[in-house]
Amino acid sequence: MLEVKHLKKSYKLGKKNETPVLKNINVTIQDGEFAAIIGKSGSGKSTLLNIISGLDTDYEGQVLYNGENLQDIDLDAYHFNHIGFIFQSFHLVNHMSVIENVKVPLYLNPELAESDRNARALDLLKQVGLEDFASKKPTQLSGGQK
Repeated sequence: MLEVKHLKKSYKLGKKNETPVLKNINVTIQDGEFAAIIGKSGSGKSTLLNIISGLDTDYEGQVLYNGENLQDIDLDAYHFNHIGFIFQSFHLVNHMSVIENVKVPLYLNPELAESDRNARALDLLKQVGLEDFASKKPTQLSGGQK
């Protein structure tokens, strides 16, 4: 379960101007429940997602995952075990092969051997029909393949 309690976030523009983006957000999302975050451009959707995901830790209020405050937990473990990211931009490293890009998050588990990382990454590429592109560079993929 994810709970957001009294969440506030402001951005400083210059030395004195502060612009509030999130103003006292409260929401609970149960396990297995789907939620959509909608709003006009600049309304704070990405900011909220960055906070919920643990990418942004500079905010007021609480974000609780299964009762634990994100500000008190190991965010590497949270990212490795509980949350995934799909960015609007692909965030692929162009000088690395496709399989190397897929392996990047697998380095969060230091106990995983390189051979296991390779096998897991290749399996993931197979699941999405991209195993033949493992050695290609991201610039050689279509937008859909990325």
